[in-house]
Amino acid sequence: MCALRCLQSMPSVRCLQNTSVMEDQNEDESPKKNTLWQISNGTSSVIVSRKRPSEGNYEKEKDLCIKYFDQWSESDQVEFVEHLISRMCHYQHGHINSYLKPMLQRDFITALPEQGLDHIAENILSYLDARSLCAAELVCKEWQRVISEGMLWKKLIERMVRTDPLWKGLSERRCWDQYLFKNRPTDGPPNSFYRSLYPKIIQDIETIESNWRCGRHNLQRIQCRSENSKGVYCLQYDDEKIISGLRDNSIKIWDKTGLECLKVLTGHTGSVLCLQYDERVIVTGSSDSTVRVWDVNTGE
Repeated sequence: MCALRCLQSMPSVRCLQNTSVMEDQNEDESPKKNTLWQISNGTSSVIVSRKRPSEGNYEKEKDLCIKYFDQWSESDQVEFVEHLISRMCHYQHGHINSYLKPMLQRDFITALPEQGLDHIAENILSYLDARSLCAAELVCKEWQRVISEGMLWKKLIERMVRTDPLWKGLSERRCWDQYLFKNRPTDGPPNSFYRSLYPKIIQDIETIESNWRCGRHNLQRIQCRSENSKGVYCLQYDDEKIISGLRDNSIKIWDKTGLECLKVLTGHTGSVLCLQYDERVIVTGSSDSTVRVWDVNTGE
């Protein structure tokens, strides 16, 4: 009785032999023969498809085709494959495309060093910003090696110093500019130093900007004592001095620490509108349509 109940509860299975299953084919293509199995439990049924087993001749013919294929030139092989693809249906094209996609993908960052072209891989990754460079380090060990040996964090910091005045000023004030722009990698610290330096610089910049926004800074004033115009049109400063161009036609040099006036340069007959200086000279432009060059030390 138990065996009888099991047989009664099993779904009925019926094989539909030689049933034609139509694919999305062209009109000149013949339907493929599959075996359809219909499984029913009395209330519902499901039809599943099973491919017909390959015949023995197919394996022999396939091996023979591969043998001939291997003997042909590359151009002949390509032409033969193109001819085969042109005779396939849309479904087969999609299947081949899925098969080829992973084969056509290339990790060129890993492949370039294998060809002795490390410098090209480094040059490509050197265009990344900090966030992308962090992500690139996590791709694989080879990418991390290219970034490390290429000193790409150092190059990123150097690029920021060259293009951003704030970075340049911080590099000089915090004295980490001494580690930049070295001709030989052996002249400076390893990549890990610059990898840890970058977030510290970002934090420093965020702190400075926050202090300015919130008023957390010490404000010092310099009274220029310009009796006539009482106006400052331009200035430049360094760690030791401040040089200002005034509306009263004069240029004044101030001590940055004591805020005392060290020199007054006179000679322009119009307001001093712009100035620039280095260790040796001061160059000023005035509304009197003249440009004057002054000696920084003597004031002449």
